[in-house]
Amino acid sequence: MRVPVFTDLQTLEFQDRPRPAPGPGEVLVEVALCGICGSDVHGYLNGIMIPLGTVMGHEAVGTVAEVGAGVGDWRVGERVVVKPIPECGECPYCRKGQFSLCTAAFPRAIGISPEHDGAFARFVKIEHPKAMLFRLPGEISFEEAVVVEPLATSLHGVRMSRFRAGDTAVVIGAGTIGLGVLQFLKIGGAGKVIVLEVSEKKRELARSLGAAVVLNPAEEGEKLRETVFRHTGGYGADLVYECAGVPQALQASYTLVKSGGQVLLIGINDKEVSIQPFPIALGEVELKGILGYYDEFDYVIEFLRQKKIDTKVMVSDTIDLADIEEKGFRRLLFSRDDVKIAVRP
Repeated sequence: MRVPVFTDLQTLEFQDRPRPAPGPGEVLVEVALCGICGSDVHGYLNGIMIPLGTVMGHEAVGTVAEVGAGVGDWRVGERVVVKPIPECGECPYCRKGQFSLCTAAFPRAIGISPEHDGAFARFVKIEHPKAMLFRLPGEISFEEAVVVEPLATSLHGVRMSRFRAGDTAVVIGAGTIGLGVLQFLKIGGAGKVIVLEVSEKKRELARSLGAAVVLNPAEEGEKLRETVFRHTGGYGADLVYECAGVPQALQASYTLVKSGGQVLLIGINDKEVSIQPFPIALGEVELKGILGYYDEFDYVIEFLRQKKIDTKVMVSDTIDLADIEEKGFRRLLFSRDDVKIAVRP
């Protein structure tokens, strides 16, 4: 099979690879769709987190194609969602249910190292199916399910926050993660959700999903804090979810939250950022990091089954694997308007 290999910065080279063969306890999945993650694009651009030689792709859905010896939980033909980061289930973090903090998880993940090929391919081998595979109900299409993985991160961010029904929240960034956070906040009964986004197209998506206030932070400039405070009774938001992953978003986040409020850092930011500690201390503001997900996959799948989440607006395009570099990675490098691009092998 032909797979795109990350051979140099901003270079994907198609190479021939044999169809993977599942060993004992392993499962082979035929990929139906795989989303391009923001972390894939960051890696493609500058090599951060993803070394050369990697076959990327970790937001996958598909069908069980083959099972290895000793696999009794899965049958050929079952439709599945792949969780790409398998916890060990035994370490102190796993025993507390903090699966994304498991020290064995990321070294075993697919699509972020040359040791474990990802799902930008016709087939992907799943070495730890108990931790990595989730059944997809018949009511959910592959097109809907291709965003389960990022939605699990969105839900994890909301669940890890101090959110309560009636709270006001600011969501910075209306990409896949931000639009997911917005929808879960609405499901949870948020009093008011304010979305900050520079892309006009994404601002329209946020409005269509129920954001009460949508602002362009570039246009607001120095008035941004004043505007947000005006929409929150003069106090600031109870919670701020930073989903953009850019320095300006982090620098703005703690200025928009009320005293005693909480800022959730969900977006991946690989740059050094200067902040002012004084207003954080003065307002007793909590900055909390968010990584991946714990047990959110089952919850997201159930929300999709109940049709409580709109995923159609989140998938901007579906492209063929042969076009992944030009119509996928390079497009996402320069486009502010695209949310999620799904790849079809």
